[in-house]
Amino acid sequence: HTAGAAISEVQGTGSSTTIGKMLFNNTDASNGVAVDTTDQTKVIFTYPGRYNLQFSAQLLSYANAADNVTIWVRQNGADVPSTAGIVTVPAIHGGVPGAIIAGWNYILKFNQNDVLQIYWTTDSGTSVISTYPPGLTPVHPSSPAMIVTAQFVSALV
Repeated sequence: HTAGAAISEVQGTGSSTTIGKMLFNNTDASNGVAVDTTDQTKVIFTYPGRYNLQFSAQLLSYANAADNVTIWVRQNGADVPSTAGIVTVPAIHGGVPGAIIAGWNYILKFNQNDVLQIYWTTDSGTSVISTYPPGLTPVHPSSPAMIVTAQFVSALV
């Protein structure tokens, strides 16, 4: 990383040919939806239903060129149709990494014990998903690498 950059946790894919799984290592609140304790890339649904699934990923790049990142959802190991999206992470500028937050929102059906995973890849292999610690100049709270929310909407009919 660039000298002086405050990065506390990074999820990287390593190369443009690698597909990564997004990691969730903290749960703020949960009721019937939880991160798997043995594989923190998996979110497990206890109750069947339709859920409003929202997520955001904080993406950084230290490269001299912009990088496209593709993000999509898998359910029980299978890609969910029409969930992929592409976001462009800006290039480094003035010694500061290029940064963007990508966010998606879906209504998806889940059965009991279904598994959700969020996958991603980068065209050039230069982008990472990163957590920023609290800042001192300017003062700000920590900024998590990933946030996922799964809110129950209705029962399956």
